[in-house]
Amino acid sequence: MYNRTTQNGRAVVFAPFDEDLPPRRRTEICIETSKLITQIATFIICHTLVNQQELLKQERMSVAHAILQRVTTTHLCNQKLTAEGIVFEFKGEPFLLHEEYKTMTLTRAVYEHLAMFYFLFEHPQTVVERDIVWKYWQINSKKNLLDYDTSSDTPPTEEQQEVLKEIEQLRSDILETHIGKQCHRKLDEWTKTETHPANGSIGFVKKGGRYDVKRLPYSQAWKYLFKDEEMSMFYRHLSMHCHPVYGGLIQYQNQPVADRGYDGIPLHFSSCFLAHLCRLFLRQIPQGEDIVGQEFGKHDLDIFHALSTG
Repeated sequence: MYNRTTQNGRAVVFAPFDEDLPPRRRTEICIETSKLITQIATFIICHTLVNQQELLKQERMSVAHAILQRVTTTHLCNQKLTAEGIVFEFKGEPFLLHEEYKTMTLTRAVYEHLAMFYFLFEHPQTVVERDIVWKYWQINSKKNLLDYDTSSDTPPTEEQQEVLKEIEQLRSDILETHIGKQCHRKLDEWTKTETHPANGSIGFVKKGGRYDVKRLPYSQAWKYLFKDEEMSMFYRHLSMHCHPVYGGLIQYQNQPVADRGYDGIPLHFSSCFLAHLCRLFLRQIPQGEDIVGQEFGKHDLDIFHALSTG
């Protein structure tokens, strides 16, 4: 796959932040770039469905493809909302609402799917690590859906009993591995049904020939995905405008009444995250790196690579 970032590609990455450009033009650039990345993502999705049917029979690859599809549709919603804005009706007349933060929730969802994809498919260094991370993710997913209070005297329903049984089997699979035995105290505690599901994933490090395990929350994903501390601040900014917290609501009420060129920034970051996810997904399929390179021209690939590398 063509992977050299040219000055043209970098210029597109920085254009949304160029305050010398008119505000509307900055937003237009974000939308134009988004359309290109969406085109690339949908091509990868469809190409995989048509030409990699056998690969998609594997559970892991099916999940990987599902993540890419969900992120692409979420990003498309972001693009549509950014381009069309929000219009209320007041006394029978259209009432345009300026909302700089309207797509923050969508961008945050894209970021978290990218982070989980990385933790599941890219970060583990060995087959055993990958299997433990996969099963740890399944345990937390099941816990989130369980809705069962383990401290209650009320016995679990038949359906809940089945989920609890599945969790215990996954726990057993993890703890019986050589890594599970070395990290037994933490993994046992983190995977118990009475332990609240964690936000993120886990990763392993070797110390003195022995394994240790640590939690990898979404808020720390920037260390692995972009190696840029500003992305940590950006994630906090996304969270602030996705939850009913004081600071976010004060910023919401004090936002400017007109677009100053920042309305497209959440979409721009969503484009970066989607491009990065596409690059990670292509690593999971045979000759994946060649697929995009054979379909798109140098100009488009410049932009794609620049966005996918931050």
